[in-house]
Amino acid sequence: MKGLRARLSEIDRRLVSKFGASEDSPHEQPPVCNLVLTILSQNTTDLNRDRAFAALHDKFPTLPELAKASAGEVEEAIRPAGLAKTKAAYILDALSRLEKERGGYTLDFIKSMSLEEARAYLTSFNGVGVKTANILLLFSFGFAAFPVDTHVFRVVKRLGLVPKSSAPDKAALLLEPYVPEGAHTRLHLNLIRLGKEFCKPRKLLCRSCPLLKGCPAGAGPVAETCSP
Repeated sequence: MKGLRARLSEIDRRLVSKFGASEDSPHEQPPVCNLVLTILSQNTTDLNRDRAFAALHDKFPTLPELAKASAGEVEEAIRPAGLAKTKAAYILDALSRLEKERGGYTLDFIKSMSLEEARAYLTSFNGVGVKTANILLLFSFGFAAFPVDTHVFRVVKRLGLVPKSSAPDKAALLLEPYVPEGAHTRLHLNLIRLGKEFCKPRKLLCRSCPLLKGCPAGAGPVAETCSP
């Protein structure tokens, strides 16, 4: 897969040239809080995720308080994020399991695991898939994990970096080993920005996209409807 490594290096270079090398992230809380935040982010917008997380923190300022809350109380607080009943169950299940297995609400023990071990552990929680685990591993623990969200998945498929039949989780695991060393955070964030600003679901801006050269989608029929 030497070609994939080279392509990702070139994509990283172009995106840094366009957007910079920012590594800012909303996931700056302690790891267990980031787990809660990431569960809230599933199938919703960043704005709704943040509103739900803020409401949850206002109502339950500490993790022990949150863990003792009823499902209904959590559901009401996180309603802005959508799927409140499901997400409340995931959050409370995770906290309950950590307390039973570890005697408290911490994930610090993950630091001693390998990337594969840590991902397997996190994905054993209800409601935690590869994307959620990878976000936590990258931003909370500095592992060389590569989260593939909706925006990243759309972009990498259009670039032909993964098969069209790939699912997001498989795409993440396929790309991860070939991301340039030290570039996992900035490439993830820059691909999200590209997906939001240029490589949109509709009304693409292919002609001004920094990755137009070498993009199969940009050179094909999809580009015919692109805005100038």
